Amino acid sequence: MESLKKGWTWFWRQSLLSKVAILGLIAAFVPFVLPTVVAWFRPTMIHVGVSFYTYERGVQPQGMNTLYFFERRNLVSDCSIRREEQSVSNGRAKTLDPQGWVLIKLLLENVSSRDLTSLRVGVRSPAINETTQLGAAPTLVVSGNKEAPPEVKPLYVISIATLPAESSVVITLKTPIDDNLRDFVYVKRRPVTIQVPYVAAEQFRDYPPIVSRMNAVKMLNREGVLRARNDGFSDERLQVTILPSNEPTREDGEIMYRPLPRAKTCSEAEAGVW
Repeated sequence: MESLKKGWTWFWRQSLLSKVAILGLIAAFVPFVLPTVVAWFRPTMIHVGVSFYTYERGVQPQGMNTLYFFERRNLVSDCSIRREEQSVSNGRAKTLDPQGWVLIKLLLENVSSRDLTSLRVGVRSPAINETTQLGAAPTLVVSGNKEAPPEVKPLYVISIATLPAESSVVITLKTPIDDNLRDFVYVKRRPVTIQVPYVAAEQFRDYPPIVSRMNAVKMLNREGVLRARNDGFSDERLQVTILPSNEPTREDGEIMYRPLPRAKTCSEAEAGVW
């Protein structure tokens, strides 16, 4: 108590400009410590982990051949996590349209002994826009939509019907890389951040959770384990179909796709580091 009195006295002795600066620093610091303070006074029923990465299906001309490739990279460090390539004679292959995406991976862990029903998770990030798609294991009843609560920036709200007791799930928010997002990430080199302002369920009132930064490789491995039990899906792989020898050569025309800048080659230990 005596320390508080001394601090209060010291504060009032400062100039007006110093008081404004001190209050500004406190206001900026509060959002970072609020989740921890809340966790001290309220038992945490759900843990949230997050990682970012991009994946790209690309195509490049190689003289008489065409190079088809797939790459998954850590968005934070720009390290290549996995890359596959296949060079095929021009017009002798069929593949999916080339495209790049930014993915936000959220690991939601129900650490309580009760099922969580009507679970809602609010997410905000510059990598989320009107084209963002939601993905999860097929057995999970989940939906997502953008909402604009009064006086705050729009949120992308993930709704899960039921998250069983002591279980985990990985949710994916997948956004195509258009010119704006490409400029944001690879030209201006601005960091892609994420905020989780609240989680809520029928079992507890909304509160700001502690968000853990997860290694991208560990997140992908964790998702693989969780999805294996549910016969999950993934289109993050190279898909090239070679035409039979008796089928005529296709006219591919000019390749219009513009690949993302080349990712760094990193050691396995640092590839997924946040």
